[in-house]
Amino acid sequence: MRCIEKQRDHNSLAFNPTRVDYTCCFQQLHANTGSCLIAIFHMVVSSAVLYWAARSLATGHKSRIDAGFELVLASFALLVSLVLLAGLKCESRRVITVYIAVQVVAISLLFILFLALIMGLKAGILDDPDHNGYKTIEEEMLIVVEILCSLALVGLEVWFLTVVLRSYRFIIHKQQYFGVDREENL
Repeated sequence: MRCIEKQRDHNSLAFNPTRVDYTCCFQQLHANTGSCLIAIFHMVVSSAVLYWAARSLATGHKSRIDAGFELVLASFALLVSLVLLAGLKCESRRVITVYIAVQVVAISLLFILFLALIMGLKAGILDDPDHNGYKTIEEEMLIVVEILCSLALVGLEVWFLTVVLRSYRFIIHKQQYFGVDREENL
């Protein structure tokens, strides 16, 4: 038991679950619903990558190292998405914080990839060109498309992060208003 009680947030005195601060997707969904949809989206994408990597490993189209790395990464992404769903179900701040931390690291890595593509340090997401550089205009256009795709992916993941942060704020305000932490009661 704490000696000093936690101060309540001034926003928690007027807690309203339907407030605009807790909505997402152009104010059409509640932040918790949006976060669940984001977790499901990440689970579908991770499952597709797992299937694709396992299939390419079985057929021999990829090296064992590349396919193994993709399998580990997709499995980790699937696990983190399940963690988000569990955190939303239990209304656990600590569990959702794990997802937020992993999401920030993923956004940082995607942004570094974006910068590497722009600066020419990485020749491409899919494949590196020969030592002589690009030979055709198609290869040059492919790198431009990869740059735009990586920027769009960074933007999408940042938007997903803001939705999850709204859901996190909703859970914090709800716990402050009711004065109970569901984590401790479970």
